[in-house]
Amino acid sequence: MKKIIIFLGPPGSGKGTQAKKIAKKFDFGHISTGDLLRHLANDPHADPTDKQKLIEMKSGKLVSDDLIYKLAFREIEKYLSAGKGVVLDGAIRSVAQAKKYQEFFISKNLTDEVAVEIALSDEEAFNRLTKRRVCAGCGEIIPYLPSTRSLTSCPKCGGELKVRKDDEPAVIKQRIVDQGNAALAPILKYYENLGMLKKVDGAAPIDEVEEKITHALK
Repeated sequence: MKKIIIFLGPPGSGKGTQAKKIAKKFDFGHISTGDLLRHLANDPHADPTDKQKLIEMKSGKLVSDDLIYKLAFREIEKYLSAGKGVVLDGAIRSVAQAKKYQEFFISKNLTDEVAVEIALSDEEAFNRLTKRRVCAGCGEIIPYLPSTRSLTSCPKCGGELKVRKDDEPAVIKQRIVDQGNAALAPILKYYENLGMLKKVDGAAPIDEVEEKITHALK
């Protein structure tokens, strides 16, 4: 089993869901950029400089790559020092970031990595994202699937299900421009050239995608 698993895919591809499943299945650490930033926002003991960068991001500026690297690399080292592998979920959004992560892995004598593309068309991504819901109680994201369309409450905590404010059609269209297949293409090519890329069909049912990912990792 690879020590570092990097999940890639357009918004709505299910990479967050699959990253959590794979991390749990193999007892790996799960690192999500969004989770790291939310933890920073709620940490009363966090570095004030890091907090200021986060405030600037919320005012409309892009989050600093240096802040992401600091938070992510610290988490990666924590899991590796505990003897665990790591699943990276949505951490890499550009070739420059991919190269920076590779430099970090090389500096730590890590050469056992794999990048997994969960492939999904931009059209399907748009349909999924504009129709998915989130639990107002625990934050669980409920994907738009045949098995979940009729749900009226969160299967995890029973909370109320709502459409997320940032899942409005105009917002989703821009997310797909920024993070969809056109934006992913050079990143995928980078990992393909390194011989690290595995691809699975993200349009399949969740359990089937998980099975295909598990097969690809072995």
